Amino acid sequence: MTSIFISYRRADSMAYTGRIYDRLVNAFGARYVFKDVEDIPPGEDFRSVLDKALTVADVVLIVIGPQWLMITDDEGNRRLSDPNDFVRIEIETALKRTDVLVIPVLVNNATMPSADALPAGLKDLSFRNSVVVRNDPDFSPDINNLINAIEKRVKGGGSDMPKIIGAIAALLIIAALLIFVVLPGMNQPTTATATATIEAQVVIVPTLEPTDAPTTAPTDKPTTTPTEAPTETPTAEPTVSPTETISPANVTPTVLYPDGRALRLLYNDTSFYVYNPATNSRSTIAFTPLKFEALDADGSPLAFSYIGSRWASVSANITAQGCGALEPVQLRQFLRPSACEVYNANRNNLQSTEYFWRSVSGGVTFRVLWNDEEVARCPVQAGSSRCDVMIPPA
Repeated sequence: MTSIFISYRRADSMAYTGRIYDRLVNAFGARYVFKDVEDIPPGEDFRSVLDKALTVADVVLIVIGPQWLMITDDEGNRRLSDPNDFVRIEIETALKRTDVLVIPVLVNNATMPSADALPAGLKDLSFRNSVVVRNDPDFSPDINNLINAIEKRVKGGGSDMPKIIGAIAALLIIAALLIFVVLPGMNQPTTATATATIEAQVVIVPTLEPTDAPTTAPTDKPTTTPTEAPTETPTAEPTVSPTETISPANVTPTVLYPDGRALRLLYNDTSFYVYNPATNSRSTIAFTPLKFEALDADGSPLAFSYIGSRWASVSANITAQGCGALEPVQLRQFLRPSACEVYNANRNNLQSTEYFWRSVSGGVTFRVLWNDEEVARCPVQAGSSRCDVMIPPA
């Protein structure tokens, strides 16, 4: 599987890079996508970690925003002019390799820097064909073009399969020669020896390919076929009937705004989605006012919560038929409701204290707050659940 390294500057393109990272993780898996600063463990020498990551990378994405070229340090010096600048180190290391695909990714209306504007070790970057990733409504088609370019790299190059097939064929020929030519003239059982030779050789060959690939891709949809209309979201996993209403008797929904805007929460014990069921393309809902808190049996808050501004750092709003997703990367198998036509924001690197909807929180319910005002309560349980929420009118 192709390994993807993302180089970027937080001060220049953090929000765009977060969205790009989330989509790449969905397409290729978290273990194959490295985002420099966030994937460096505390206390580690970032130079060593970056060098190791870049050594195995097959594709290096250089995310370039409008300020990328001229960002300065605390003393006013241009960072790219510093030989020890980690972004410069990343790019120089990638450009020195002839077997890696380096793609400049232009975001937020940025343009490709000229060779004259770059330090000597980075001048070749200006001659690499770039891709453009724009904001909504163009983000999805643009990121799909980038994913397609990476997939072509996966299919077109770097595959060891022809070598493996050739090696197996050569081993079979050698084994045949041993069985029918060499061994008949020796005082040893030909069949046993030949068989042992074949087995010994064939077992070795498959280890040329990785054997620990994830068994389930993060983008797998649930195998249950929804029985609802396409604009509705399935409310159950295979163990729960899709038409079953899941709402414990001790959960009393809070309906403060019956004439307000609708939100639908869809979740199981692996993932959580906030879905905007509106059909009018102008009916967007802001992420920032949202907050979720797990509650115990007495209705008291637990130390498990999530704030909407975490989503808003990727995208400000939930568009009509869009979703904000929480998919902890270590769980891998996600609900992925079919109603989510677009994922406005997907968060993978969650802290354990943000698992407000999961049974591990120890909560009985969780409450939904809009600008710190409680607007709904929903059950905490492992099975697939749906909770409808009404927020204040626009």
